[in-house]
Amino acid sequence: MDRITAEKVELAANGKLQKAASFLAKYTIYIVFLIIVVIMSFVSPVFFKLSNFMNILLQSSYIGIIAIGMTLVILVKEIDLSVGSNLALCSAVGVWLMLFSGLNPIYGMISIVLVGAMVGFINGVATTFLRMPAFIVTLVMMQIARGLTLAISKGRAWYMMPGIFKQAGAFDIGPVAISVVIMVLGFAIGQVALSRTIWGQNIYAVGSNPEAANICGINNRRIKIISFTWCGALVGVSSFVLTSRLSSFYPGIGTGFEFDAIAAVVIGGTSLYGGEGSLIGTFIGVLIMGVINNAMNLIGVDPYWVSVVKGAVIFLAVLADSIRKIIERR
Repeated sequence: MDRITAEKVELAANGKLQKAASFLAKYTIYIVFLIIVVIMSFVSPVFFKLSNFMNILLQSSYIGIIAIGMTLVILVKEIDLSVGSNLALCSAVGVWLMLFSGLNPIYGMISIVLVGAMVGFINGVATTFLRMPAFIVTLVMMQIARGLTLAISKGRAWYMMPGIFKQAGAFDIGPVAISVVIMVLGFAIGQVALSRTIWGQNIYAVGSNPEAANICGINNRRIKIISFTWCGALVGVSSFVLTSRLSSFYPGIGTGFEFDAIAAVVIGGTSLYGGEGSLIGTFIGVLIMGVINNAMNLIGVDPYWVSVVKGAVIFLAVLADSIRKIIERR
């Protein structure tokens, strides 16, 4: 009887230890975020000003819009490394059509989004029908899109955007920029679609267990292609609002956006193993990345160290996810 009681006590203790470890692994990044906020509240008096928060949201909105689409792609157990170069290509094509082909700015805006969706569609088709790894497909597309951007622009920057185009993405609703409004609406609509629709359930099913999803009659290829296409279209939306806000185009636009978008998604709790995560988490991840960037600027951290810090943060997030997976399997 004593031995049995001791075993029960040991099992209960192990269970509590696993729950505690799982909790820490799941919420480590949020704890780090709170620590950063607390430290910044003492270090910089500017940090808690409304204008600074509006600036954080504005700077985060372009990545945030892309991160919505990236979440869909990662949920189906894929990845898109081409989003930064895709954004540049969207901008190059749209601006070229408006400036040098006389295309109506309204159609120019539409063309920017369509180019992004087309690139995403190609990524999806190559990944599903040609059975090529998404990592390789999107890595190649990253090079192709950036090369096309340079070829179209001849490596030059363009200014003097059409008036309607310049105004469309640059106006504010009160103190809130239109890009922030688009980002928040995108997250809200996307979260409802993921949690309340059959399409959203299919995405989680394909990411969790594609074989079981296929047996249940879910078309895995179609779900993945739609996810990639939506990701590309949202890249186009981000390209439009960013180019419009800057009122200019330069060939290096969008460089590094793929890293920030993936970091925001992973930090927000979406598993790189697929089938687990939410857009609410991604939104928090976007804010965390924005606060980290803002904090380092306010305290005057050398820009060369920004990438080091971002890399450390995403490493910590992936490590926490891996630890949680190991704990849950035991």
